[in-house]
Amino acid sequence: MVRRRQALPASSGTKDYRINSGLARGLAVLRAFGPDNRPIGNAEIAARVGLSKATVSRLTFTLTELGYLNYDEEVGRYSLGPAVLTLGYDVMAQMEIRDIARPYMQSLAEYANASVYLGTVDGNEIIYIEACRTKASMAIRLGVGSRIPMICTGMGRAFLAALPEKEREAQMRAVSGDYGDDWPTVEAKARAQIAFAQENGFALSDGDWIVEANSAGAVVRRSDGYPVYGINVGGLRSIVTNERLVRDLAPRLLDVAREIEHVARGIL
Repeated sequence: MVRRRQALPASSGTKDYRINSGLARGLAVLRAFGPDNRPIGNAEIAARVGLSKATVSRLTFTLTELGYLNYDEEVGRYSLGPAVLTLGYDVMAQMEIRDIARPYMQSLAEYANASVYLGTVDGNEIIYIEACRTKASMAIRLGVGSRIPMICTGMGRAFLAALPEKEREAQMRAVSGDYGDDWPTVEAKARAQIAFAQENGFALSDGDWIVEANSAGAVVRRSDGYPVYGINVGGLRSIVTNERLVRDLAPRLLDVAREIEHVARGIL
């Protein structure tokens, strides 16, 4: 499994002269937009990516000219343009795992009246590559391309639990500084769920990332047991209670993961 090093933040002081800083900053601007593609202005983009407003203004102008951003003159804000789709289309089109997983995921989503996501790891985050949802689950606006943290989500904790110990501890160390004084609490909750997942095959998140949502996560493994994808089921706490997750939905999620592994064995 080829691993990429996690991209440096736009404002990082770490120098590697093989990296084209202009390209890195342009991509950082594109990543500043959330999954809902809410229009935002240069000042907000600058705050999100850690660049000066003047630099961001030049980047957004260029990206608009190339079709990667749309500009609304009336409100002076940008949103992602259609050319962004071309950046990931070829990769996504080759991901047969999505086609294999989708019917199993959709069946569970409809049964649970919730969302079911498939994700792949990128650094210390998981990127959703497939989403199956129902009307009730649309209140939480996440879709394909959304990024979730590993440390405080059901899918992320299940993935951490399935990693070899050295890799898991490296991931934990890498994010520890992001939580400041809250880290002891965040770590304790994560480690409890990692241990739970190692025993039960799935991990839980009880409003630990999105306060109004619960989820359970599991992993899809290669034939050698290494985790390659995460999968979860979750939704509003009023519909997807922890009791329901443990008693009913999480065991069904594990069945879905095993079905995907079986059918996709040739490409995992």
